[in-house]
Amino acid sequence: MRPTRPEPHVIPPTKLLALLVHGRLVDPAVARDALASGDPGRFLVENGHCSDAQWQQWLRTEGGTRPVLSRYELGELIGEGGVGRVFAARDKTDGSEVALKVLKPQLATDPVQTERFVREARLLMGLSHPHLVKGLRVAKEGDTIFFAMERLPGDCLQDVIGAGEDGRLDEETALQVTVEVAAALDALHAAGYVHRDVKPGNILWSEERGAVLIDLGFAVGGDAATGGETTAGTVHYIAPEQARGDGKLDVRADIYSLGATLYHLVTGSLPFEGRTSEEVLAKQVLESLSGERIRALDLSPQLHYYLEKMMAKDPALRFQDPAQLQRELTAFLDQRRHQRELEERQQKARPRLGERRGSPFDRRHPRRRR
Repeated sequence: MRPTRPEPHVIPPTKLLALLVHGRLVDPAVARDALASGDPGRFLVENGHCSDAQWQQWLRTEGGTRPVLSRYELGELIGEGGVGRVFAARDKTDGSEVALKVLKPQLATDPVQTERFVREARLLMGLSHPHLVKGLRVAKEGDTIFFAMERLPGDCLQDVIGAGEDGRLDEETALQVTVEVAAALDALHAAGYVHRDVKPGNILWSEERGAVLIDLGFAVGGDAATGGETTAGTVHYIAPEQARGDGKLDVRADIYSLGATLYHLVTGSLPFEGRTSEEVLAKQVLESLSGERIRALDLSPQLHYYLEKMMAKDPALRFQDPAQLQRELTAFLDQRRHQRELEERQQKARPRLGERRGSPFDRRHPRRRR
């Protein structure tokens, strides 16, 4: 039987075959033959690789990567990580726009991944802070595990700096982002959690709210002994104690990661690079932060100091909590803005070239009319 042709909005067969191969649902050789046939669905059905119903299901769900849910109408894919995919969605019960994070099907049977995914959802639902994304609901429908979050318009900072001409933010904007993320970390710290994966890709820039910290999938209680799992996170941003796999982590590991993020935002490059993850991890532990890039870009000595203090190898030498970091950066930014406003007022008060100013004598004795 020939399968029904897909609706015009459905995923193109070429892309679907790639997803099926990636998900190990179709053999690569079979996919090539199906594509060469000109009608992949018919080829797979007639050669016994799937049923017509299965092909239609793959079309609707994009090979199982895009669920069909009773409460939510899914829109475009807006993000993807190692654990889940995030879709723009509409809640059919009230018409509200949400972001829907869906656990990847191949991980839905893994108790560890499932528990971590649900824990992230509940943590986001339990916290309320302007610089933290808000969780709304976690649920399971069929084999699909998902949670709904508020949907904020904006781009993650990884995309923002990637789209810029020089791949970086100006110093003042980057410091303001750091202040706002530190505020989010302070809320997490107060709740007893360590984020463990602070990086530009996990910070959303919203015109309404500023910097918003997202993705708490690696967050753990600060008193939890995680053992070797402390290396969870992204190797270019994790603290030395995280790279070593030390037993317990505290918020100072997040401060280090925020420092590495600040470095990337203002320089457009990573603080430590290597050919392999192991090489980067070794540099995180053994090498000092180089100031050459900072000096080459003519960044302020104060910024250099903040980076050195946030990224100190010894946690005891870093800022000890996010509130302390907030206070120091805010004071510096306030002083800098005040100085700029003062200079602007002085500039406006200066006479322009060729402009004549009357003397006090002239004002007291205006010229008489003839």
